[in-house]
Amino acid sequence: MANFDQVNQRSNTYSMKWDGAKSTYHNPEVIPMWIADMDFQSPKPVIEAIKKQAAQGIYGYATEPAMTQAPQVIAQWLETRNQWQINPDYLGYSAGVVNGLGLAIRALTQEGDAIITQTPLYGHFKIAVENSRRKLISNPLKWHKGKASFDWEKFEQQIVTNHVKMAILCNPHNPTGRVWNTSELKQFAQICQRHHVIILSDDIHSDLILPGNTYHPLAQVYPEYQDQIITFKSPSKTFNLAGLQFAYYYTTNPDYQQQMQSAAAYASNPDLPTAFALPALIAAYQQSASWLEELLEYLAQNLKWLTTQIESQTPAQVTRSQATYLAWIDVSYLSCSEDELLKALDAGGVGVQTNREFGLDEKAGLFIRLNFATARSVLTTGVNRLIRVLQQLAAR
Repeated sequence: MANFDQVNQRSNTYSMKWDGAKSTYHNPEVIPMWIADMDFQSPKPVIEAIKKQAAQGIYGYATEPAMTQAPQVIAQWLETRNQWQINPDYLGYSAGVVNGLGLAIRALTQEGDAIITQTPLYGHFKIAVENSRRKLISNPLKWHKGKASFDWEKFEQQIVTNHVKMAILCNPHNPTGRVWNTSELKQFAQICQRHHVIILSDDIHSDLILPGNTYHPLAQVYPEYQDQIITFKSPSKTFNLAGLQFAYYYTTNPDYQQQMQSAAAYASNPDLPTAFALPALIAAYQQSASWLEELLEYLAQNLKWLTTQIESQTPAQVTRSQATYLAWIDVSYLSCSEDELLKALDAGGVGVQTNREFGLDEKAGLFIRLNFATARSVLTTGVNRLIRVLQQLAAR
């Protein structure tokens, strides 16, 4: 049984989240609750698989995933977890989901093409689009009783007006934690189908579905358009393996596969996973399902606790997340700027992310994203610091 209450010391371990916080925040005592990785150890089978790989003592180039059992392991995982039957021959691989998204953008669109996604957005969508010299179209989500939903009329109008060539869907959505239902997914795909828009579906958080909710892959829900959909997944968020560099994508369109592979070759960078990623993936998907179920229960309890604490002591509203380990907190009641909020939180010892990281200006309100995938004792300290700062700002 996993011990998620264990406090793991991550400082001086080459951790971007903890060691990188020293160059991001001014307060040396800050608790970093920003970057989306967990403070939990990976499952024991994964740790043992990595130890075994390390013990052989030679760290050369890794075998291409297609030449290993990885494709069959992935296919079995998707069938078991999502009831989604895929052809493992149609899988492609990259070092990360963002790498794969960037590859698809460069391979399947031209410079200057418009690409649409919903805001608030995962910040690397913006980077991937703009660094490829494409035009980002921001489609704001609507809010009703603390729940995000699509603005269908605006979404379609923006596609038509801007001659959009590609749409990036985040399923489930980061940072709001929405798990899109089958009706929403079908409508999204149908609008894209009407206007011949390619869909990139970032499903990296699709195994982190909190109890009582159900994830559906878009290509499974709407097979009528599956040849125009590329789905991106990874074990990195689920099993805390981001540093091992492994992601995969799936499309039934052989032309897309060929174009993406050609683009990767042209870049003179195969962008393949490390030799540690493959045994870690296999151990995660074949031996760690029970660990994942325990994790999801712990995350759900963390979210429930922090929601109660924050909403009982401040006017802030915590979005009722259905997935991920990221709390999206509305603090628009504060009469301060985003910079003032960040400065106060830093001084108060809690490191989070706010509007600008998610493509929002202050006209949209004031929001905080907080990573709650940490031991309850650490979470308690961090949330108490957050509450104290919010109370001080409101009293000014």
